[in-house]
Amino acid sequence: MPKSHRRQHEWESYSVGEPSSNPRWTNTDCCPLDTVHHICHVSDAYRIFEDGRIRSSLVWDESKLRNTRTCVAWLSPNTWVQGSIYGNIRFDFDWRDLIEGKQFYWVEAVTRYRPPAYRILITSDEPTIKLNRYSPKRGNGPLYYDSANDQWYCNREYSGEFLLDEDLWLPECKLVGFEDHHAQICKNRDRVDCGQRGREGYQAGAELLSRLIGQQVVSPKRRSRRLFLADGVFHEEAAQAWKHIVRSFRKVKATGRLTHKDSAARYIVNAMLDRFGKGRNLQHLGALFRSSEELELTLRRRAATVFDVPLNKVSGSKDE
Repeated sequence: MPKSHRRQHEWESYSVGEPSSNPRWTNTDCCPLDTVHHICHVSDAYRIFEDGRIRSSLVWDESKLRNTRTCVAWLSPNTWVQGSIYGNIRFDFDWRDLIEGKQFYWVEAVTRYRPPAYRILITSDEPTIKLNRYSPKRGNGPLYYDSANDQWYCNREYSGEFLLDEDLWLPECKLVGFEDHHAQICKNRDRVDCGQRGREGYQAGAELLSRLIGQQVVSPKRRSRRLFLADGVFHEEAAQAWKHIVRSFRKVKATGRLTHKDSAARYIVNAMLDRFGKGRNLQHLGALFRSSEELELTLRRRAATVFDVPLNKVSGSKDE
């Protein structure tokens, strides 16, 4: 890749390296780029499903864009070995679809982060302030497009932050998955303690799934249900979250008369799911069922209906 011996731009300090010649190895400073992620906390993710989009918003930190009226949606190519610093819920987008017809502008490097972060504005319009145009084909920065081989690369030794100046619509999302939250660091835009640091991804995923089902935000008539599916069943991350829900419901002591055939059963389970998603007690409602088996069957039937999958593909406690 061409590299200048004399640095003329800030981005040259974060330049991509060479692609690996070993097909079984990827160099961290030159990783193929196909998917980018928007990661947030459960409450924000729930609102995204309600709105049907990730709303762009004003830049709130010490960025040079802070005093402009530029509204952006944040995306990153990075994954997090020690846990995400942005939350637990991950929305995946196809990189090529996202950038079609758009231009790139270098915003800044944030050197106080560890590792340092680079920011690139992706837009169809002229920026509201003077920014240097960034050419991915030159290969002298952290984002590189190898036009000869039609392959995108990025330098993942740094934190990549792509700022898209428009809303991201949920139908454009490929998949929703779950990340562990970093144990010490949280970049919560509200700048308050999120209370979720160190939380495992499947736990947050279970909370989100429960609220979405309980409040009927996902349903067979809404395409958003596909974001948790692969080949007609829960994808791996969603399946782990679902198993956590099942295990939690299994702890409820059922002493009543309600069965899965009763018309009220699904409404009771909906209410229980909503309570579980908000960290509230399940026992009083769960006790209305005749047995834990009847409660679990009602729960599984609810998921099968909402996600339009066969009942035998929705796991229960016997599948643990």
